[in-house]
Amino acid sequence: MNIKGEHSGIKLMEARIRNFRSLRKVDIPFDDLTVLIGENNSGKTSVLEALFAAIGAGRRVIVPEDLFLDVDESKPPKDREIIIDLLFRSADKTGALEQFPEGSYWTALWRTGIAQDEKGNDLLALRTRMFWNAGRGEYVTERKFLGDWPDSDNPEHAKVSPGYVTSAQLEPIALYLMDAKRDIQDELRNRGSFWHKLIAEPGLSDEKIEEIEQTLSQLNERIIDGSRVLSHVQEHLNDLYKTVSTEKGDVSITPLARHLRDLGRGMDISFRTRDAQTFPLVRHGMGTRSLAAILTFRAYSHWRQANAKGDAVHSLLALEEPEAHLHPQAQRALFGQIAAIPGQRIVSTHSPYIASQAEIAGFRHFRKVGTETKVSRLDTSGLNSEDLRKIDRMVLNTRGEILFARALVFFEGETEEQALPVFAEAYWGTSIHALGISMVGVDGKDKYFPFIRLAESFSIPWFIFADGEQDAITSLKKALKRLDKSKNMDERNNIFVISDGRNFEKYIAIADYEDILIDVIIEQSAKTDQHKEKLKEDWSQKPGRLDAIREELDKNKTRYARPVAEAITGLDDETLRFPPLIRQLFERISEQLGLTKQEAPIP
Repeated sequence: MNIKGEHSGIKLMEARIRNFRSLRKVDIPFDDLTVLIGENNSGKTSVLEALFAAIGAGRRVIVPEDLFLDVDESKPPKDREIIIDLLFRSADKTGALEQFPEGSYWTALWRTGIAQDEKGNDLLALRTRMFWNAGRGEYVTERKFLGDWPDSDNPEHAKVSPGYVTSAQLEPIALYLMDAKRDIQDELRNRGSFWHKLIAEPGLSDEKIEEIEQTLSQLNERIIDGSRVLSHVQEHLNDLYKTVSTEKGDVSITPLARHLRDLGRGMDISFRTRDAQTFPLVRHGMGTRSLAAILTFRAYSHWRQANAKGDAVHSLLALEEPEAHLHPQAQRALFGQIAAIPGQRIVSTHSPYIASQAEIAGFRHFRKVGTETKVSRLDTSGLNSEDLRKIDRMVLNTRGEILFARALVFFEGETEEQALPVFAEAYWGTSIHALGISMVGVDGKDKYFPFIRLAESFSIPWFIFADGEQDAITSLKKALKRLDKSKNMDERNNIFVISDGRNFEKYIAIADYEDILIDVIIEQSAKTDQHKEKLKEDWSQKPGRLDAIREELDKNKTRYARPVAEAITGLDDETLRFPPLIRQLFERISEQLGLTKQEAPIP
């Protein structure tokens, strides 16, 4: 756990993928920890597999079925090619460097494969290409260095270096893919797994190995001598010499491996919880086995990095759905374990518990548009450190759910946060969570901008329900101008502002709701039946009751917000169940998301 290697000296900066499954044209920059989010079948796994096909440890074969198919195509045209371009640069802990250090491991490994960009900075670009070879009548795959990093729109104009990239040149940057089906049992059984690479050389002296193997031979003899069954079997096996024409020697059963190098074949890992029996991991649940595979890889990565010569290893891990089979608390704890894996980690997840702990700048948001995958990241231009902190806090406070939303509704305060979900459930007949709608308080009238920027960056439809007070409108207009100077607030159909300078409490406290609001106030305030009757009498005699209602609601926002919404949506008069502006908001959301109004039954 405390093993620490030096920085590898390089970094995977970007991947450009063309025509691989739904990835018709996808460019993805990478951080030390990059988190891929988005709905199912949006292309996250395809990115991991494309990377693995390019530089994976035990690379998968690219097949014709991986070629992108458009909606009206039954098979791809022969001139369509899969291209996976990867850009590496020299780097240290502070970021990318301009040059590879002279005499470094990487310059010796890649030699003439290292090129320069238009600014004269060193780069290493690798191209994996699958294309139709007319002469052979089949698709072929090749890997070559690029002499530059071409414009994203014109990858075909890249300068392709002669010769091919060798396995030896890829091995130190080999990417390990741990898919959602990972299981420590598979790692223990597979001779080519990172587990067997880790234990292949235990680091014992020749003298120690000889001593241990003598002990293993003695243990085997004691087991056979003490077992009538095994002695019986061995006696019959000696008849091999009666059938096979060979000089007689001896046949021996070895219950234990005779050589230390073979011990790994039968090696197991056991796990015991408090006050329970010890069981091998293979007899535990899939959650524990999946987690054990991740932790074993972490051990392998640390050990490999710490024992590499100089900067000869760059660890790359592609991890699919690390949350698989784990309960929410374990998912939260898992993020720290992933963050402790050295090198670069590319993680795809559907877990809000994992997403809520990652830095927002490290997210890549996936969505499907027709047959194509589109990938976006947070546009940080114009955002200061405080803006980024607010976004990170919002993601944490919403447990990451905001990142997976189909639509976002922003508002200023606590009243809307409690009331709007009640109105929404009554309007659509189901909870906002089932609909994929997140309603988020931005904690103040002047704090909209970073949240709008997040939604815009990830192409998540967003709406604002705002108070109509002048300072609130001024702040909102300012935020919208920062987002897009060409559009005025009045031109947007996703902004809903309460009229006449009112806030939410004043908007609700109107004559149509006077009686029911008084009932709610009394119900929430009364401590005894006698007290309730006294409150009824007091309210019946109050002059200017609407002003008194507004004052009471404004003074105790969180106490009344939900019960007020529940009371209004329970009215017999359907036209009053949803205040007009709230109804307009829901109608616009329905139009955008293709939802149908289906009011919940009134209790």
